[in-house]
Amino acid sequence: MNLHLNCLSRLLPCALLLVAPAAYCEFPSVGPNYHGPPQVETPSSYKNGVWKKAEPRDAESRAEWWSVFDDPVLDRIENQAVGANQDIALAVDRIAEVQAQVRVAAADFFPNLSTDPTAQREGITNTGPEQRGELVGNNPFTIPGATTPSGPLVLSTQPLSRTYNVFNFPFDLSWEIDLFGRVRRNREAARAAAQAAVADYDNTLLSVTANVASTYYGVRAADAEMGVIERTISTRQDELGIAQERLNAGLTSELDVTRARADLADDQADLYGLQRSRQEMEDALATLLGEPASDFRLSRRALIDNHMPNIPPGLPSALLERRPDVASAERQLAAANARVGVAVAAFFPVIQLTGAAGFESADVSDLFEWQSRAWQIGPSISWPILEGGRNTANLHAAQARYREQVDTYRKQVLIAFQDVESALADIHTLSDQSAAQERAIAAAVRSLELSQSQYGKGASDYLDVLDAERTLLTDERADVQLLGQRFQATVLLIKALGGSW
Repeated sequence: MNLHLNCLSRLLPCALLLVAPAAYCEFPSVGPNYHGPPQVETPSSYKNGVWKKAEPRDAESRAEWWSVFDDPVLDRIENQAVGANQDIALAVDRIAEVQAQVRVAAADFFPNLSTDPTAQREGITNTGPEQRGELVGNNPFTIPGATTPSGPLVLSTQPLSRTYNVFNFPFDLSWEIDLFGRVRRNREAARAAAQAAVADYDNTLLSVTANVASTYYGVRAADAEMGVIERTISTRQDELGIAQERLNAGLTSELDVTRARADLADDQADLYGLQRSRQEMEDALATLLGEPASDFRLSRRALIDNHMPNIPPGLPSALLERRPDVASAERQLAAANARVGVAVAAFFPVIQLTGAAGFESADVSDLFEWQSRAWQIGPSISWPILEGGRNTANLHAAQARYREQVDTYRKQVLIAFQDVESALADIHTLSDQSAAQERAIAAAVRSLELSQSQYGKGASDYLDVLDAERTLLTDERADVQLLGQRFQATVLLIKALGGSW
């Protein structure tokens, strides 16, 4: 084995001397160089403020953006989702996959060394002319002047056969000289794809945590609405009892009793429907948290306005600086550009330096002897001449994919602007709508008080009371629904801005 290593130590430096100049020279890569994403028109103002030119900040931390809501329950379930959601787990595994692909692409920069030991036993016969020389035919002949004790020396031309062993212990070396940048462009594309996968992970994380918060506030809005209906049902039951007592005393008609009973049943039916809707949202939340729906319970708690975060002015200025989906589209664009270079490199020759060194012997005991050494070294060039237009078609396909990615990037930027504008519009209009709804509730409360007073004095019938109660119930339910929508709109704005402001 020491002789074997000595053999390699003499042969491999020879190969390295040949390939080192080409390996360390910095040759230009064919294909287009990437100079950043295309220009996208940025509006000078949005409908409630002013945009500014984006500065890339997609790598900034978006950790625990939900803490602005100051809700311990939300904090707990968000942290659970980050650790157990399956979409996030898939995104993490995807990052590991593309990072391994980067290492695969980088491996082409280094020489490949392999060994393929073999041991064979072969048998050959002397029937071929190359083995027999002029001894052709089956007739014996006598060599003149050659004798034996029994007479002349006679040779036979009958075919002879022999068997022997062949032991090989070779090492094969190959190294592609990346003169035209195929390997460099391929690694460039792999790196950009890996960076896109990281941005996709950030986008998945942001989407999942935003969905958790939005669903959570949907559940809380349902809790508040159920509380309104339950209070109304309690009032309906009291009023039904009063109407029944007045009917028994002859102070009212049976119509008032049936109306009170019908309104009570309607409210109870609405409560059951709301309970079903809440259950569906709770089950969806369990899936987001990576937990079986049967095991997940979220205790009831009314939604309150105290946890609504204040939104500072000028939010859209950070839009393109933090959106991970925009960052992912830009990195995919860079990868597509590099793949165009790979396609261009296919038109140029591929130069490889190859070498082999090892031992070959008919006897295993002599395999690693110095006289059993064998070696070869030399370059090889592969250059496509006629390939039926395959490389041209591959280049056109790569260029088309690059243009597709340009369109995708521009579309993603437009979607980003749209998301922010829609979220801001929702927040402003919902806030105004909520203020108007509070005024409607105040008026409905006063109307109910007046109708109850007049009914008690006999100045109006029970239908006026029922109408006032229906109006108040509708306004109170709309108010808590609007509060839930305002929380959800704030979550969507945070998501549209890339996770916090």
